[in-house]
Amino acid sequence: MAQDSSTAASDHPEEEMISPKLRRRLQECYDQGTKLMTQDKYDFDYVHTFLVQCVLRDPANTVYLDAFLENLHRKYNNNKRGAMLNFGGKGPIKKAVAKEDWEQVLTLAANALKSNPWDVLVLRAAAEACAAFGYHQSELRYLKNALVPNPQDADVNRHCALSLARIGQFDQAIICWTRVDEAKRGDDEAQQMISELQIAKTVGRTAPEEDKRPSARRRAQRQAEAEAKAAAAAPTERREIQLTRRQELERAVANNPTDVESYFELADIHVAEQRLGDAAHVLTKAISASGGNLKARERLEDIEILRKQEQISIAERRAASSGDTAAQQLVEQLQQDLNRYELEVFNSRSERYPDDLEAKFQLGVRLRKAGNYREAITFLAEAEKLENRQAVALLEKGECLQRTKQYDKALDCYLRAVTGLVVTEDVDLQKLARYRTGVLAAGLHNYHAAEEHLAALVALDPGYRDAAPRLDKIREIRDKG
Repeated sequence: MAQDSSTAASDHPEEEMISPKLRRRLQECYDQGTKLMTQDKYDFDYVHTFLVQCVLRDPANTVYLDAFLENLHRKYNNNKRGAMLNFGGKGPIKKAVAKEDWEQVLTLAANALKSNPWDVLVLRAAAEACAAFGYHQSELRYLKNALVPNPQDADVNRHCALSLARIGQFDQAIICWTRVDEAKRGDDEAQQMISELQIAKTVGRTAPEEDKRPSARRRAQRQAEAEAKAAAAAPTERREIQLTRRQELERAVANNPTDVESYFELADIHVAEQRLGDAAHVLTKAISASGGNLKARERLEDIEILRKQEQISIAERRAASSGDTAAQQLVEQLQQDLNRYELEVFNSRSERYPDDLEAKFQLGVRLRKAGNYREAITFLAEAEKLENRQAVALLEKGECLQRTKQYDKALDCYLRAVTGLVVTEDVDLQKLARYRTGVLAAGLHNYHAAEEHLAALVALDPGYRDAAPRLDKIREIRDKG
C-alpha cells in the first residue's frame, strides 16, 4: 500500500521547483515530440526519447503524460497488450514499491511502459507513486490506462474508486465501485462504499440555488404541465423534431469531425450547464480530430483548471463540515496541484505569446504562490502595464519584494497599489493593501504612513485581522515620541 500521501508529499517538496531553463527545455521536448506525432508516419521510439524526459522530470504534468502514453498506444496500434515478446522484469518495480522509493518507481515505470503501455501492474505502481507525491491528476491518468485492457477488472476498479473518492470525485468513484460490485457479485465492501459515497456527495455538494427554490420548481412543473396539455390538444400531424442547439452541434461534429468551431461551441454549452467532464471530453476529441489544434489544447487547459477548482471547492466543504485534519490536508494538496498545473499552463502561454501581458500576470501570480519570488517579480513588473491589472500586480509584486527583503521597494509598491485600488469597488483588496502598507511601514519605523493606512483600514473594517491593536500600538509610540 502507498504511504500517506500528505507525508510523502512533504518528503518530495514542491519547492524543488522546475527552473525556468528546465521548463523551457521540457516544453521544447514536448513540442518537438508532438510535432512529429502529427505526421502520418514517424519513428515512435525517437518521439519516446523526447516525451519520456518530460514525464520523468515533470511527473505531475498530465499534458506531458497524455502525449507520452498516446505515442506508445500508436506504437502498438492500440492492441492493448504491447510488444509480442516482453522480457522486461517487474521485480525491480515491486521492490521499489515495497521500499516506498517512489521516485525510483516512476523512473522504472516510464521505462517499463515502453514495451507495454497497458501493463496493469506497472500502471498501478506509477499511480501509487503519484498518490504519494500528491500528483492526483497523473495518478488518475495512469489508472485510466490500467482500465483499458479490462474495464471491468475488480482490483483496478477498486484502486480507481479509492483514488477518486480521496480527491472528492464521488460520482466517478461510485461508478467504479458499482463495477466491483458487479464483478464480485454483491461485494460487501463495494456496497458499503457506494452508500457512504452517496452520503458524502450530499455533504460535499450543494444543489444549484435555483433548484432549491420551491417557487422555481413549481413554475417549472406548471410550465411542463402546460406544454404537455398543449401538445395533447394539438392536432396530430407529422412535424420535424426540433433539435436543441447542443444536439445540433453533436450532429455537426459527428458529420464533420474536423469542425473545430462546433466542438468549441459544444464545449461552451457543457461548461454553462456545469458538465465540465463532458466539456473536457469534447475538447479532447477536437484535439484528436484536428491533429493537435493549439486553441483546442488551450481551451482544454482552461477546462482542466475549472475542474480542479471544482474539486477544491468540494474538498473545502468536506473539510469545513468534518473538521478532519486529513480533509484539510487534501485541500492543501489539491491547491498545490492546481498551482503546479497553472504554472505550467501560463508559462507555456507566456513563451508562446510574448506580448500577452495577461499570461505574464497569471504566471507571476503562480510563481509567487509557489514561492519563486524573484522570478515572479519580473513577470509582475511587466504586467503593471495592464491598466486593469496594475494595482493587483503591484500588490503581488510588493509581497515578492518583501519576501526577498527589498522592503523600501515593497512599500513603494504597496503605496501605489493603494492609490490604484481606492478607485475600484474591490473592498477586500483595498483592505489587504492598506494592511500590508501599514504593517510594513511600521516595521520600517515610518509611523506616519503606518498610522494613516491602518486608521483607514480600521474605518473600513474595525475587526480586520490585528489592525486595531497595531494602530493603538503605533499611536502609543507616537505619543511617547
